[in-house]
Amino acid sequence: MTAPTNAVAPRNAAGPSLAKLVSHIPADRRWRRQADALIVIGHQLELMAQEQGRTAHVSLGTLRFSLFRMHQGRISQMVPFCHSITVYGEADVAPPDIPGVTFVAVPHGAPMSQEWFLVIDSPGFWGAMIAQASADRADGATRRYLFEGVLTADERVVSRAGLLLSLAGGRATIDSSSRDATANRARWAQVAYALATHSDSRRLDLLGCIHDLPEMQSLLAMSPQSLNQIAPEAIDVLRRYCGSIGEILYRVEGNMLEPMAWSCPQRPPAQPVSSGVAGQALLQNQLALTPLQPGDPEHSLLSEANSVAAIPLIVCGLPWGVLLVGQEEYDPEASPTTISAVGVATLLEQIIDADPAARAQAPAPESHSASPSFDMPAAPPAPPASPSFGMPAAPAAPPASPSFGMPPAPPASPSFPTHGFPPSGPSQPPPTAPAPYASPTPPTGQTSSFGLPAWMRTTAQPQPAPSAAPAAPSATLAQPADTQNLRSWPNLQRRLLGALVAYDQQAAEQVWSETCAIYTPEQICNELLTPVQIAIGDGWHRGEVSVAAEHFSSRFVQSKLLNLFNASMDHPGGIRAIVACAQGELHEIGAIMLSLFLRWGGFQVIYLGQNVPNSTIEEMVQQLNPQVLALSAATVEASHGLISASQMIAQMPQPRPLLMYGGLAFYNREDLRARVQNGYYHQGDIRQVARVLAEKVRGA
Repeated sequence: MTAPTNAVAPRNAAGPSLAKLVSHIPADRRWRRQADALIVIGHQLELMAQEQGRTAHVSLGTLRFSLFRMHQGRISQMVPFCHSITVYGEADVAPPDIPGVTFVAVPHGAPMSQEWFLVIDSPGFWGAMIAQASADRADGATRRYLFEGVLTADERVVSRAGLLLSLAGGRATIDSSSRDATANRARWAQVAYALATHSDSRRLDLLGCIHDLPEMQSLLAMSPQSLNQIAPEAIDVLRRYCGSIGEILYRVEGNMLEPMAWSCPQRPPAQPVSSGVAGQALLQNQLALTPLQPGDPEHSLLSEANSVAAIPLIVCGLPWGVLLVGQEEYDPEASPTTISAVGVATLLEQIIDADPAARAQAPAPESHSASPSFDMPAAPPAPPASPSFGMPAAPAAPPASPSFGMPPAPPASPSFPTHGFPPSGPSQPPPTAPAPYASPTPPTGQTSSFGLPAWMRTTAQPQPAPSAAPAAPSATLAQPADTQNLRSWPNLQRRLLGALVAYDQQAAEQVWSETCAIYTPEQICNELLTPVQIAIGDGWHRGEVSVAAEHFSSRFVQSKLLNLFNASMDHPGGIRAIVACAQGELHEIGAIMLSLFLRWGGFQVIYLGQNVPNSTIEEMVQQLNPQVLALSAATVEASHGLISASQMIAQMPQPRPLLMYGGLAFYNREDLRARVQNGYYHQGDIRQVARVLAEKVRGA
């Protein structure tokens, strides 16, 4: 076979072996998996590489160039985000011509022709997955390869692998003089969490592949568990794996830091957020490192430590707590414990974010109002300049734009379920409290913040919060302008809101019946269901609405939307559109509403519901031949499935459907939107979607 003209011949005909670089790793830290697991692991590493601001060097080994086809879509998407991409394999076919990707031909029978690897090297993230094809198959039952390998964050392995691959491809070596070990460990926490909570994690035993991070593996092995159970384990793994000598996990409760888990003989006292190194880390929103002196308050708590690291935990953009870690070294910046502790803290942020009961903030004790109240607009709010399908984000909370514009239920990880947590019942009046400190906002325009804790994302010097902050805005409903008309929109909104947070199905149905008797379905969606759902979502973010009440409301709204959809008339002769939630996505209110408005706009709509696997998309498109395929993703994990689906669709022969996508995952995330291949992202009023889509289909 003639060597492909666009492949670089290796200098060493015998060929190197990456497997030999990791031969020193003990057998109990190696794993044996099918190719499915390698693809999932590689995808998570690739996502992290794309976030490094064009500094990442990516080396991929796929055994043979013919097997590269399964990776081609993903690798093509990575080109604009990486410094270099090099693919190694046996040249059994001519490699594709992809600008920015270099192919290195490996001789037949050389060691690398039997190795599947992915090596990522950048100043802020590095790691390697190195696997070797096994001589036998899966118990002789299939013809599929089995791979024996390792997943490692060891900088020495990555550097040596980079040098070896550079020599094999005849290219310059990678400059690794500036490395940020703390950022690297934080990003590995993101990778570990993504693997542990992946939909195929249990089937592929992905958690068993992260032996290189035993502290994270130990914590993630406890899922699903409540934070009250995981927090003591976090203290234990810090001592067992990270070399710490004293640990306290504080949680913010009003103006105080309350200890949640600790290794001290006695329960540490609560302390004001304005005192100590823990308060300094929280107020300044950055890692605080300091030697300990006998007179320091932390010295009595961590008597064996010579220095201390305080790591702020930021969840949903708000300060949640502080992890205080004692270290043996007198110079805290020279302690390797800090790096490991940052990884544990980042992982805790992920776990807390997936647990609504854990992430809820306990406000400072204040006088309670007589009855629950919520920020409900007196009239439906006007959409901002470019919202997600016309639904405004909450003004006092992180953007709540959901799949195709409807506010979703709190995101729930499959591994950390939300059921079973005691709600804060609607009968309990919500407290109002002054904000004890300003919540830091990550700067815009950064591309390499994926996987980093919030305090590591800003380059500006954080400013301490003022000693006294203005009181939080009053959370009361605006009085309706038309108090006499019980069926005005403001009154209907207030009545439905009150019924839903009180779990009063009968009262909610009464409001619904009255509304349906006098208003059109489109008005009901825009003027009742949407603003009520937004108000309840805002109340949940502030801790004024319990998780149970939020779920009760979401199920009510979803059932009514489905009733409207099923009662609406389809248009067999209209533009055929398939609407679905992306693989791994369970929030479907926005997708249902989009389906409803498309049907009202004259489309023939096929609604598939939540969690549509990518493996069915190609067959579905061939069978149904839609002109539009609309996919929704509210979570970042689901967005990855949507991105992969877009790559599949882009490779289909014409005629292929116009891909439209949306959801909270893409709100203010231009980096994620840039990875969707040939997709149309619509921002604006959901009522305009049908018109815009019809124009695009007719103009195609």
